[in-house]
Amino acid sequence: MAPQSYFLGGKIRASDFNGFVDDINEIVGLGAGDSGYGQDHLMVSYVASGAKIKAANWNELLTSLKFAAQHQGTTISSPTSTSDPLFPSVRQVIKIVPTLISDIASIKGNKINYENSKMSIDANKISSSQSYDANDDPWAGDTYEFRTTFANADARRNFFNAGGEIRLSSEFTASGSDAQSESWENLLTDISTIKLGMNTTEASAGGAGIGFHNLNSTYQVVYQKINSATDYLDNQLVIEAKLNGTDSIDIKMNFIDAHVNDTGTSEGVAWTGSDYVVGTLLVTIDQQRADDNDVSTLGVVSPSPIYSHISEL
Repeated sequence: MAPQSYFLGGKIRASDFNGFVDDINEIVGLGAGDSGYGQDHLMVSYVASGAKIKAANWNELLTSLKFAAQHQGTTISSPTSTSDPLFPSVRQVIKIVPTLISDIASIKGNKINYENSKMSIDANKISSSQSYDANDDPWAGDTYEFRTTFANADARRNFFNAGGEIRLSSEFTASGSDAQSESWENLLTDISTIKLGMNTTEASAGGAGIGFHNLNSTYQVVYQKINSATDYLDNQLVIEAKLNGTDSIDIKMNFIDAHVNDTGTSEGVAWTGSDYVVGTLLVTIDQQRADDNDVSTLGVVSPSPIYSHISEL
């Protein structure tokens, strides 16, 4: 049977235990900057000066360690509770201190890591589509803008700290076989999914740009991919993002069509090419978020923000 309380004595003081509490709460709680997952249920209570460290105190600390490590994929050696055979007896409880120090250091060092199996991909949080033809709805490029709104500034920051991503996908389905329509189709297929994460924005094609922690209140380019097709090098997809107030992120997807039709002269007669784009453009916004929903105790779980259109296609 696990002991019900542990006397501090002269070796494990309240300040020692509360130092562990400070370190782990910085990671699982609100934290600051790139620290903090925002998990109130994993916060560990402090022990009053001169009081006993009870089994409940140890169990809170060990539970918080367990789920922080589980979320990160960090290997630790601490017991999972006071009922664990690895937990020392009352008279030898001091023996756990070196293990705690090592495990907490590992968790702090791996704070921006996450285990893929502890994340969820939430598909189609919002989407927009538009069809274009050569007459009624001619294509000249387009722009889609949307907003992601969190509960507050900390929830926004904690979402990304825990491995959250806003994922942007776009596809163009050409209606015919004209070259420029197929060029846009190929460009967006190559890009696939763009992921705006904690420190970077990246996709399978195109260079990586800044992530959430580098955003400010002015639109900045976080991703850009220029068409590699020789005849359409002026066409590109540019993603911009900015912070909106204390709780939101605005993102703009710019489908820039700057291709200039070829011109020339044939037998003394001037001519202009007739490149056009016909088909349907679809934008879909997904997200990745922390979702370690243990059967008995919630692990690191980030609530979903709210998505809304600013300007549709």
